[in-house]
Formats: sequence, structure tokens, C-alpha cells
Amino acid sequence: MCGSFRGVSNIGQPVFAVEVDASLIDISNEKKEINISPVLTFDEMVREVAKENGIPIIQAQQELGFTDESARQARTARATYRTLSQSFTVNASYRPTMRFYWETSESGNFRAIKRIVRVEMIRGYNGLSKQFGGTVYVHLEDANRIFYIVNGDFFNNGSTTWNAGVNIGVGRNASIKFGVTNTTSHYQYRYVESRLRF
Repeated sequence: MCGSFRGVSNIGQPVFAVEVDASLIDISNEKKEINISPVLTFDEMVREVAKENGIPIIQAQQELGFTDESARQARTARATYRTLSQSFTVNASYRPTMRFYWETSESGNFRAIKRIVRVEMIRGYNGLSKQFGGTVYVHLEDANRIFYIVNGDFFNNGSTTWNAGVNIGVGRNASIKFGVTNTTSHYQYRYVESRLRF
């Protein structure tokens, strides 16, 4: 979804519960609950975003930051994309998932991340769905490594808005702000760090 931020952020506040994946995580290690997609074309990526978020194709394209012209260029260039998803623990009953959409450069055994184009938090888990207010910081440290921080509060009700489309090149970073509205029931605060290797 896309919207303005009106939620809460806990950047700079004391950390009461910390989960840190300090070492680099190989994405082929399924024990870490990490999933990487097969190579996607531009249109396949747009269709997946539309399906996962229940939005029209044109809206998904716009949220990904593509105009009609840049979409044509991506198709002509046969640009390739992938998603990487990793679940993280809020508590024993609830494990949401971070999902990153990125453009890749691939040839034979060579592969690298060119840029991250979308960041999502999948908040449904085992029949539970929570709202989130806070910040997700994402740093594309190099062409094969992502570092991210989730910092904020989960709520039992309300609605969440955020700007999912990003353009994070190698060596760059961004903070995605999640806003929560119409909530009356706090669930839990969480701070999580993770570093992933492609």
C-alpha cells in the first residue's frame, strides 16, 4: 500500500528486546527461513506485486516507480528481478516477513544486485495479522549484501500505510516509514537487525 506516515517511530528510544543476525546469512540456507525467488521479468514482478497487495497492475507499476516509458525500457532491456523474503520473530506466536524486490545483473554464475525497488512487510502469519508503526532502514552495502533494521510497534487493529517503492542503489540506504491509524490496542514493540548475502 501507499500512503503518508502518521504513525510512531522508536528510533533513539531504549531497546527492550533485540534479535540480531550478526553473521552473514547465505540465502541458500533454508534453516534461516529465507526464500529467494527465481528470476522474474519486469511484467512478472509487477504482476506479483499487484497480486500480493490486491491492487491493479497499473498501480503496482506506479508504486514500483515506473512510468510507461521506463517500463518499456525495462522490457526492451530484458531487465531481470528477484525477491528475497526473510521472516523475523516478534514473539513465539507471531513472525512477520520482510520482502525485498530488486533488479539484478546476471550472467552464467555471476549475479549481483543493481538496486532495490520495493520493500514490503508481510504482516500475516498463521492466521494473525498485525499493524505496524515505525521504520524499516535498508542499506544495500554492496552488490551482494543487504543490511536492514526493523524498529517499531505492532498493533492488534487499525490500518498501516507506507511508501513501498524505493530506489536504493549500491552503497545507498533508505528509511521506509510505516504509519498506523485507527488503532486502540498495542501488541508489542520490536527491534530487529539482519544482514543478508545474495
